[in-house]
Amino acid sequence: MSGISAALPEGVAKRRYPRWLLAVPLMFTLLGCAEEAPPEAPLRPVRTQILNEADPVSEQRLPGRLEAGANRRLSFRVAGQLAALEVGEGERVAAGQRLAALDDDDFDLKRDQARASLAAATAAMANAEAEWQRARRLYEAGSLAARDLDAARAQAESARAQRDSAADALALAERQKGFAELTAPGDCRVARRLAEVGENLAAGQPVLMMACGDDLEVRAALPEERLGHLAPGDAVRVHLPLHDVSLPGRVREIGLPVAPRQATWPLAVTLDIREPSLRERLRPGMAAELSLPDDSTVAGIWVPMVAVQRDAQGAYVYIAEPIDTGVPPRDESAGEREARIRRVAVELGGRHGERLEVREGLEAGMALVTAGMSRLDEGQRVRWLDRPSEGEGLEATP
Repeated sequence: MSGISAALPEGVAKRRYPRWLLAVPLMFTLLGCAEEAPPEAPLRPVRTQILNEADPVSEQRLPGRLEAGANRRLSFRVAGQLAALEVGEGERVAAGQRLAALDDDDFDLKRDQARASLAAATAAMANAEAEWQRARRLYEAGSLAARDLDAARAQAESARAQRDSAADALALAERQKGFAELTAPGDCRVARRLAEVGENLAAGQPVLMMACGDDLEVRAALPEERLGHLAPGDAVRVHLPLHDVSLPGRVREIGLPVAPRQATWPLAVTLDIREPSLRERLRPGMAAELSLPDDSTVAGIWVPMVAVQRDAQGAYVYIAEPIDTGVPPRDESAGEREARIRRVAVELGGRHGERLEVREGLEAGMALVTAGMSRLDEGQRVRWLDRPSEGEGLEATP
């Protein structure tokens, strides 16, 4: 210490400083650190739906597909190898037109064999007939016993039966050769090819799917809740989106579910197409939409099922209330702004499809949170992604 004092000027070395002055630099350092606030966590984004109390819905839309009034699976009545398939998918065919054929070499051999058997049986029958006639003359002359006459007659009858059997075998062989060709049952369109040339086919195995006739119908899946509201003969409207036309239709049948866990019923609706030009433009497989009469909904507020939460206190939803921060949103084109979450208890009513009726708790104009509900709390600030423009809202009824 004495060495340091000796190096300082004389007036400075003898001057004393208070100890608190040593803590001043440290205080300024701590204050500087305290002024640096931690970064603010990003706000959780949510999507909403503006509720409207609308009138009851008078109809329900059901997706479907156009199909031919008569769909036929064509197959051969005999087994064999497919040798020719002369039509392609979508091709129009006329009644009686040849569509496909099997390899008929085996059928030709069976036919030739049947012809030879018939010729031999015919010759044997002729010989037996001649023997019987000779035996009858000898019997009448008293030169032949009755037992020998009966034997000759039985031989002739057996030969005649064998000849008839050979004739039937030939007819069957010729008929089977005819079964080796597949022809169109009427004026149809090839909907699908179910086999290809060279495949070995079993008898009855489908080869072609045909859409026959000019009548078209709509096939759809009817939900379980609509079973009591629709019956065969009821009138419905059919909308065809591709051509943007609506046609009258009538329920032809309501089938039964095939799969054990199937919760829909097959629905068939016939169309009333009066314009030939429109009929020419329609094809099986086109999308269709059925407008079914619906009197099962009531006026009120209906919300998506995904927006409704439940806990020990009952059902509730989250409502987003806008916050005016005075700071413009980062993305005005997307409608982003800040909002505060409010939990609202609701009393639920009926159900329609994927929507629930809310009898109490909600009012028209509220912004219902429909996406981003996880980890939300009362009073939490969020980023409101899709705020609709003034006066615009999503339908709140099913």
